Amino acid sequence: MGGNLPIRVLHVCTIFLTAQTFIAPVLRYLSRHGYEAAVACSQGAAADGPVSPGSRNIEGCQVFSVAIPRTIRPFQDFLAIRQLCRAIREFKPDVIHTQTSKAGIVGRLAARLAGVPVIIHTAHAFPFHAYLPWPVKWAYIWIERWVAGWTDLIMVDTESVRKDGLREGIVQDAGRIVTVPMGVDLTRFSPSLGGPGTLRDALGLGAEALVVGTVARLVPDKGLECFLRMAAIIRTERTDVKFLIVGEGPLRQSLEQLAESIGIGLDVVFAGHRTDIPELMEAMDLFVLPTRREGFGVVFAEAMAMGKATVGSDIGPIAEVVEDGVTGYLAPADNPEAFAVRTLELLNDNAKRRTFGEAGRRRVEQLFSQSRMCKLIEGHYRRLLAQKGFVL
Repeated sequence: MGGNLPIRVLHVCTIFLTAQTFIAPVLRYLSRHGYEAAVACSQGAAADGPVSPGSRNIEGCQVFSVAIPRTIRPFQDFLAIRQLCRAIREFKPDVIHTQTSKAGIVGRLAARLAGVPVIIHTAHAFPFHAYLPWPVKWAYIWIERWVAGWTDLIMVDTESVRKDGLREGIVQDAGRIVTVPMGVDLTRFSPSLGGPGTLRDALGLGAEALVVGTVARLVPDKGLECFLRMAAIIRTERTDVKFLIVGEGPLRQSLEQLAESIGIGLDVVFAGHRTDIPELMEAMDLFVLPTRREGFGVVFAEAMAMGKATVGSDIGPIAEVVEDGVTGYLAPADNPEAFAVRTLELLNDNAKRRTFGEAGRRRVEQLFSQSRMCKLIEGHYRRLLAQKGFVL
Protein backbone atom coordinates (compact mmCIF):
# COMPACT_ATOMS: atom_id res chain seq x y z
CA MET A 1 0.00 0.00 0.00
CA GLY A 2 1.04 3.62 -0.46
CA GLY A 3 3.94 3.67 -2.89
CA ASN A 4 3.80 6.65 -5.24
CA LEU A 5 0.23 7.60 -4.34
CA PRO A 6 -0.15 10.52 -1.90
CA ILE A 7 -1.32 9.69 1.60
CA ARG A 8 -4.86 10.96 2.20
CA VAL A 9 -5.79 12.40 5.60
CA LEU A 10 -9.33 13.38 6.61
CA HIS A 11 -9.83 15.49 9.73
CA VAL A 12 -13.24 15.50 11.41
CA CYS A 13 -14.51 18.14 13.84
CA THR A 14 -17.88 19.50 14.91
CA ILE A 15 -17.84 23.06 13.57
CA PHE A 16 -15.93 24.94 10.88
CA LEU A 17 -14.55 27.44 13.39
CA THR A 18 -12.55 24.61 14.98
CA ALA A 19 -11.24 23.60 11.56
CA GLN A 20 -10.32 27.17 10.69
CA THR A 21 -8.67 27.94 14.03
CA PHE A 22 -6.93 24.75 15.11
CA ILE A 23 -6.83 22.27 12.21
CA ALA A 24 -6.07 24.51 9.21
CA PRO A 25 -2.34 24.85 10.03
CA VAL A 26 -1.99 21.05 10.03
CA LEU A 27 -3.97 20.71 6.80
CA ARG A 28 -1.83 23.33 5.06
CA TYR A 29 1.36 21.69 6.34
CA LEU A 30 0.23 18.30 5.03
CA SER A 31 -0.69 19.76 1.64
CA ARG A 32 2.73 21.40 1.33
CA HIS A 33 4.41 18.07 2.14
CA GLY A 34 2.68 15.98 -0.50
CA TYR A 35 -0.38 14.70 1.36
CA GLU A 36 -3.98 15.08 0.22
CA ALA A 37 -5.77 16.69 3.16
CA ALA A 38 -9.45 17.33 3.81
CA VAL A 39 -11.77 18.17 6.68
CA ALA A 40 -15.37 17.21 7.43
CA CYS A 41 -17.45 19.43 9.74
CA SER A 42 -20.72 21.28 10.17
CA GLN A 43 -20.84 24.47 8.14
CA GLY A 44 -23.97 26.13 9.46
CA ALA A 45 -23.24 29.72 10.45
CA ALA A 46 -25.38 29.47 13.58
CA ALA A 47 -23.21 26.66 14.89
CA ASP A 48 -19.99 28.50 14.40
CA GLY A 49 -20.30 31.99 15.68
CA PRO A 50 -17.81 34.43 14.15
CA VAL A 51 -15.80 33.04 11.23
CA SER A 52 -13.13 34.97 9.38
CA PRO A 53 -14.33 36.79 6.27
CA GLY A 54 -14.51 34.91 3.02
CA SER A 55 -14.13 31.61 4.36
CA ARG A 56 -15.80 28.35 4.61
CA ASN A 57 -12.89 26.84 2.76
CA ILE A 58 -9.26 26.15 3.59
CA GLU A 59 -6.58 26.73 0.98
CA GLY A 60 -5.43 23.53 -0.69
CA CYS A 61 -7.92 21.32 1.18
CA GLN A 62 -11.30 19.84 0.41
CA VAL A 63 -14.06 20.64 2.91
CA PHE A 64 -16.93 18.17 3.35
CA SER A 65 -20.12 19.51 4.90
CA VAL A 66 -21.29 17.05 7.57
CA ALA A 67 -23.87 18.19 10.10
CA ILE A 68 -22.46 16.90 13.40
CA PRO A 69 -24.55 18.09 16.36
CA ARG A 70 -22.58 19.27 19.38
CA THR A 71 -24.98 17.58 21.82
CA ILE A 72 -26.22 13.98 21.91
CA ARG A 73 -29.07 13.65 19.38
CA PRO A 74 -29.44 10.01 18.29
CA PHE A 75 -31.26 10.61 14.99
CA GLN A 76 -29.02 13.50 13.88
CA ASP A 77 -25.98 11.50 15.01
CA PHE A 78 -27.08 8.59 12.83
CA LEU A 79 -27.44 10.95 9.86
CA ALA A 80 -24.01 12.43 10.57
CA ILE A 81 -22.44 8.96 10.54
CA ARG A 82 -24.11 8.24 7.18
CA GLN A 83 -22.84 11.56 5.77
CA LEU A 84 -19.34 10.84 7.03
CA CYS A 85 -19.37 7.36 5.51
CA ARG A 86 -20.28 8.92 2.15
CA ALA A 87 -17.43 11.44 2.51
CA ILE A 88 -15.05 8.60 3.35
CA ARG A 89 -16.14 6.60 0.29
CA GLU A 90 -15.56 9.69 -1.88
CA PHE A 91 -12.22 10.81 -0.40
CA LYS A 92 -10.83 7.34 0.48
CA PRO A 93 -8.62 8.48 3.38
CA ASP A 94 -5.74 6.44 4.71
CA VAL A 95 -5.95 8.31 8.01
CA ILE A 96 -8.94 9.76 9.86
CA HIS A 97 -8.07 12.23 12.60
CA THR A 98 -10.97 13.41 14.77
CA GLN A 99 -11.05 16.42 17.11
CA THR A 100 -13.36 17.27 20.03
CA SER A 101 -15.43 14.78 22.00
CA LYS A 102 -18.61 14.57 19.93
CA ALA A 103 -16.90 14.52 16.53
CA GLY A 104 -14.49 12.00 18.01
CA ILE A 105 -17.29 9.54 18.72
CA VAL A 106 -19.19 10.06 15.46
CA GLY A 107 -16.05 10.25 13.33
CA ARG A 108 -14.36 7.19 14.78
CA LEU A 109 -17.52 5.12 14.46
CA ALA A 110 -17.85 6.10 10.79
CA ALA A 111 -14.15 5.36 10.22
CA ARG A 112 -14.56 1.95 11.83
CA LEU A 113 -17.60 1.13 9.70
CA ALA A 114 -15.81 2.29 6.54
CA GLY A 115 -12.61 0.38 7.27
CA VAL A 116 -10.21 3.35 7.37
CA PRO A 117 -6.69 1.94 8.01
CA VAL A 118 -5.54 4.46 10.66
CA ILE A 119 -7.87 6.11 13.18
CA ILE A 120 -6.56 8.90 15.42
CA HIS A 121 -8.35 11.14 17.90
CA THR A 122 -7.19 14.36 19.56
CA ALA A 123 -8.69 14.89 23.02
CA HIS A 124 -8.15 18.51 24.01
CA ALA A 125 -9.81 17.51 27.28
CA PHE A 126 -11.85 14.47 28.23
CA PRO A 127 -15.58 15.14 28.77
CA PHE A 128 -15.63 13.82 32.34
CA HIS A 129 -15.01 16.11 35.29
CA ALA A 130 -15.12 15.81 39.06
CA TYR A 131 -18.17 18.08 39.33
CA LEU A 132 -20.33 15.85 37.08
CA PRO A 133 -22.94 13.55 38.70
CA TRP A 134 -21.31 10.12 38.90
CA PRO A 135 -23.78 8.38 36.50
CA VAL A 136 -23.00 11.01 33.84
CA LYS A 137 -19.27 10.82 34.49
CA TRP A 138 -19.21 7.03 34.22
CA ALA A 139 -21.34 7.13 31.05
CA TYR A 140 -18.74 9.43 29.46
CA ILE A 141 -15.88 7.21 30.63
CA TRP A 142 -17.59 4.09 29.24
CA ILE A 143 -18.20 5.74 25.85
CA GLU A 144 -14.59 6.98 25.66
CA ARG A 145 -13.27 3.51 26.52
CA TRP A 146 -15.57 1.95 23.91
CA VAL A 147 -14.46 4.14 21.01
CA ALA A 148 -10.83 4.04 22.16
CA GLY A 149 -10.95 0.29 21.53
CA TRP A 150 -10.70 0.85 17.77
CA THR A 151 -8.54 3.99 17.91
CA ASP A 152 -4.92 3.52 16.89
CA LEU A 153 -3.71 6.59 18.76
CA ILE A 154 -5.08 9.30 21.05
CA MET A 155 -3.27 12.63 21.01
CA VAL A 156 -3.64 15.10 23.87
CA ASP A 157 -2.38 18.66 24.31
CA THR A 158 -0.94 18.30 27.81
CA GLU A 159 0.53 15.72 30.17
CA SER A 160 -2.26 16.42 32.68
CA VAL A 161 -4.91 15.34 30.14
CA ARG A 162 -2.80 12.29 29.26
CA LYS A 163 -2.70 11.33 32.94
CA ASP A 164 -6.50 11.78 33.15
CA GLY A 165 -6.95 9.33 30.27
CA LEU A 166 -4.63 6.73 31.79
CA ARG A 167 -6.10 7.11 35.29
CA GLU A 168 -9.64 6.50 34.02
CA GLY A 169 -8.53 3.56 31.86
CA ILE A 170 -9.48 5.14 28.53
CA VAL A 171 -6.60 3.13 27.07
CA GLN A 172 -4.72 0.28 28.72
CA ASP A 173 -1.51 0.72 26.72
CA ALA A 174 0.25 3.97 27.69
CA GLY A 175 1.91 4.01 24.27
CA ARG A 176 -1.47 4.60 22.60
CA ILE A 177 -1.92 8.04 24.16
CA VAL A 178 0.72 10.69 23.41
CA THR A 179 1.19 14.38 24.15
CA VAL A 180 1.38 16.78 21.20
CA PRO A 181 1.23 20.39 22.48
CA MET A 182 -0.77 22.88 20.45
CA GLY A 183 1.30 25.27 18.37
CA VAL A 184 1.42 29.03 17.87
CA ASP A 185 2.07 30.78 14.57
CA LEU A 186 5.33 32.50 15.49
CA THR A 187 5.16 34.80 12.47
CA ARG A 188 1.69 36.10 13.31
CA PHE A 189 2.34 36.27 17.06
CA SER A 190 5.62 38.15 17.18
CA PRO A 191 7.03 41.05 19.21
CA SER A 192 8.36 42.41 15.92
CA LEU A 193 4.88 43.78 15.23
CA GLY A 194 6.18 46.95 16.87
CA GLY A 195 4.59 49.18 19.49
CA PRO A 196 0.89 49.50 20.35
CA GLY A 197 0.56 52.48 18.00
CA THR A 198 -2.87 54.03 17.76
CA LEU A 199 -4.77 50.92 18.91
CA ARG A 200 -4.71 52.00 22.55
CA ASP A 201 -6.23 55.35 21.63
CA ALA A 202 -8.88 53.65 19.50
CA LEU A 203 -9.83 51.48 22.48
CA GLY A 204 -9.85 54.42 24.88
CA LEU A 205 -6.91 53.12 26.91
CA GLY A 206 -4.52 56.00 26.36
CA ALA A 207 -0.82 55.90 25.62
CA GLU A 208 0.43 56.38 29.20
CA ALA A 209 -1.59 53.77 31.10
CA LEU A 210 -0.32 50.33 32.02
CA VAL A 211 -2.68 47.82 30.42
CA VAL A 212 -3.56 44.46 31.98
CA GLY A 213 -5.36 42.44 29.34
CA THR A 214 -6.98 39.10 28.71
CA VAL A 215 -8.47 37.19 25.78
CA ALA A 216 -11.25 34.70 26.49
CA ARG A 217 -14.79 33.63 25.82
CA LEU A 218 -17.05 35.35 28.34
CA VAL A 219 -18.21 32.15 30.03
CA PRO A 220 -18.01 30.94 33.67
CA ASP A 221 -14.99 28.65 33.14
CA LYS A 222 -12.74 31.60 32.26
CA GLY A 223 -12.84 33.20 35.71
CA LEU A 224 -13.54 36.72 34.47
CA GLU A 225 -15.41 37.72 37.63
CA CYS A 226 -12.13 37.00 39.44
CA PHE A 227 -10.32 39.15 36.84
CA LEU A 228 -12.61 42.11 37.57
CA ARG A 229 -12.34 41.74 41.35
CA MET A 230 -8.56 41.56 40.94
CA ALA A 231 -8.76 44.76 38.88
CA ALA A 232 -10.65 46.52 41.67
CA ILE A 233 -7.92 45.58 44.16
CA ILE A 234 -5.18 46.79 41.82
CA ARG A 235 -6.95 50.14 41.31
CA THR A 236 -6.72 50.80 45.05
CA GLU A 237 -2.92 50.56 44.71
CA ARG A 238 -2.35 52.15 41.30
CA THR A 239 -4.59 54.56 39.42
CA ASP A 240 -2.57 54.41 36.20
CA VAL A 241 -3.72 50.90 35.24
CA LYS A 242 -6.41 50.06 32.68
CA PHE A 243 -7.94 46.66 31.95
CA LEU A 244 -8.78 45.17 28.56
CA ILE A 245 -11.08 42.17 28.05
CA VAL A 246 -11.15 40.77 24.51
CA GLY A 247 -13.87 38.26 23.68
CA GLU A 248 -17.59 37.74 23.54
CA GLY A 249 -20.02 35.47 25.32
CA PRO A 250 -23.18 35.12 27.40
CA LEU A 251 -21.66 36.73 30.52
CA ARG A 252 -20.84 40.06 28.89
CA GLN A 253 -23.76 42.02 30.32
CA SER A 254 -23.33 40.65 33.84
CA LEU A 255 -19.58 41.32 33.74
CA GLU A 256 -20.14 44.90 32.58
CA GLN A 257 -22.64 45.34 35.42
CA LEU A 258 -20.16 43.90 37.92
CA ALA A 259 -17.44 46.29 36.74
CA GLU A 260 -19.81 49.22 37.31
CA SER A 261 -20.97 47.97 40.70
CA ILE A 262 -17.42 47.61 42.09
CA GLY A 263 -16.38 51.02 40.82
CA ILE A 264 -14.09 50.18 37.90
CA GLY A 265 -16.50 50.63 34.99
CA LEU A 266 -14.45 53.51 33.54
CA ASP A 267 -11.21 51.54 33.83
CA VAL A 268 -12.29 48.38 31.97
CA VAL A 269 -12.68 48.12 28.20
CA PHE A 270 -14.77 45.27 26.79
CA ALA A 271 -13.50 44.95 23.21
CA GLY A 272 -15.86 42.16 22.12
CA HIS A 273 -15.00 39.60 19.44
CA ARG A 274 -11.88 40.60 17.49
CA THR A 275 -9.68 38.98 14.87
CA ASP A 276 -6.64 41.22 15.45
CA ILE A 277 -5.52 39.34 18.57
CA PRO A 278 -1.74 39.82 18.08
CA GLU A 279 -2.17 43.58 17.75
CA LEU A 280 -4.40 43.67 20.84
CA MET A 281 -1.86 41.66 22.82
CA GLU A 282 0.83 44.09 21.68
CA ALA A 283 -1.25 46.85 23.28
CA MET A 284 -1.08 45.02 26.64
CA ASP A 285 1.70 45.36 29.20
CA LEU A 286 0.72 42.15 30.94
CA PHE A 287 -1.55 39.19 30.15
CA VAL A 288 -3.71 37.75 32.97
CA LEU A 289 -6.38 35.04 32.88
CA PRO A 290 -7.72 33.38 36.08
CA THR A 291 -9.32 30.49 34.18
CA ARG A 292 -10.94 27.67 36.16
CA ARG A 293 -10.58 24.98 33.50
CA GLU A 294 -8.51 24.79 30.34
CA GLY A 295 -7.63 22.17 27.75
CA PHE A 296 -4.21 23.54 26.86
CA GLY A 297 -4.02 27.27 27.38
CA VAL A 298 -3.02 28.29 23.86
CA VAL A 299 -3.88 31.91 24.65
CA PHE A 300 -1.06 31.94 27.22
CA ALA A 301 1.35 30.58 24.61
CA GLU A 302 0.18 33.29 22.19
CA ALA A 303 0.75 36.02 24.77
CA MET A 304 4.19 34.58 25.56
CA ALA A 305 4.99 34.51 21.84
CA MET A 306 4.21 38.23 21.83
CA GLY A 307 6.84 38.69 24.54
CA LYS A 308 4.33 39.33 27.32
CA ALA A 309 4.72 38.25 30.93
CA THR A 310 1.67 36.26 32.05
CA VAL A 311 -0.27 35.45 35.21
CA GLY A 312 -2.46 32.35 35.09
CA SER A 313 -4.25 29.83 37.27
CA ASP A 314 -2.27 27.12 39.01
CA ILE A 315 -4.00 24.27 37.19
CA GLY A 316 -2.33 21.43 35.31
CA PRO A 317 -2.57 22.58 31.67
CA ILE A 318 -1.60 26.20 32.42
CA ALA A 319 1.33 25.10 34.57
CA GLU A 320 2.68 23.19 31.55
CA VAL A 321 2.71 26.37 29.45
CA VAL A 322 3.58 29.11 31.97
CA GLU A 323 6.83 28.41 33.84
CA ASP A 324 6.17 29.86 37.29
CA GLY A 325 8.75 32.46 38.24
CA VAL A 326 10.41 32.31 34.81
CA THR A 327 7.88 33.34 32.15
CA GLY A 328 5.16 34.52 34.51
CA TYR A 329 3.37 33.61 37.71
CA LEU A 330 0.74 31.07 38.72
CA ALA A 331 -1.95 31.83 41.30
CA PRO A 332 -4.91 29.89 42.72
CA ALA A 333 -8.04 30.07 40.57
CA ASP A 334 -10.94 32.08 42.05
CA ASN A 335 -8.54 34.01 44.27
CA PRO A 336 -8.55 37.67 43.17
CA GLU A 337 -6.30 38.69 46.07
CA ALA A 338 -3.55 36.27 44.98
CA PHE A 339 -3.89 37.35 41.35
CA ALA A 340 -3.69 41.00 42.40
CA VAL A 341 -0.47 40.39 44.36
CA ARG A 342 1.25 38.70 41.42
CA THR A 343 -0.04 41.19 38.86
CA LEU A 344 1.01 44.18 40.96
CA GLU A 345 4.47 42.68 41.42
CA LEU A 346 4.94 42.66 37.65
CA LEU A 347 3.32 46.05 37.12
CA ASN A 348 5.73 47.52 39.66
CA ASP A 349 8.83 45.94 38.11
CA ASN A 350 9.39 46.85 34.47
CA ALA A 351 12.65 44.88 34.25
CA LYS A 352 11.10 41.67 35.58
CA ARG A 353 8.14 42.07 33.27
CA ARG A 354 10.50 42.41 30.31
CA THR A 355 12.68 39.48 31.43
CA PHE A 356 9.65 37.21 31.86
CA GLY A 357 8.35 38.26 28.44
CA GLU A 358 11.63 37.44 26.72
CA ALA A 359 11.81 34.06 28.49
CA GLY A 360 8.23 33.34 27.42
CA ARG A 361 9.04 33.97 23.76
CA ARG A 362 12.00 31.59 23.96
CA ARG A 363 9.86 28.91 25.64
CA VAL A 364 7.22 29.08 22.92
CA GLU A 365 9.86 28.92 20.19
CA GLN A 366 11.28 25.76 21.76
CA LEU A 367 8.10 23.91 22.75
CA PHE A 368 4.90 25.43 21.35
CA SER A 369 5.47 26.42 17.71
CA GLN A 370 3.09 25.37 14.95
CA SER A 371 5.95 23.88 12.97
CA ARG A 372 6.92 21.60 15.86
CA MET A 373 3.29 20.55 16.37
CA CYS A 374 2.82 19.71 12.68
CA LYS A 375 6.06 17.71 12.51
CA LEU A 376 5.07 15.68 15.58
CA ILE A 377 1.63 14.93 14.12
CA GLU A 378 3.08 13.92 10.76
CA GLY A 379 5.60 11.68 12.52
CA HIS A 380 2.79 9.78 14.24
CA TYR A 381 0.89 9.44 10.94
CA ARG A 382 3.94 7.94 9.23
CA ARG A 383 4.71 5.60 12.12
CA LEU A 384 1.17 4.22 12.24
CA LEU A 385 0.90 3.92 8.46
CA ALA A 386 4.18 1.99 8.35
CA GLN A 387 2.82 -0.36 11.01
CA LYS A 388 -0.22 -0.98 8.76
CA GLY A 389 2.04 -1.92 5.83
CA PHE A 390 2.10 1.34 3.89
CA VAL A 391 5.22 2.01 1.83
CA LEU A 392 6.15 5.63 2.51
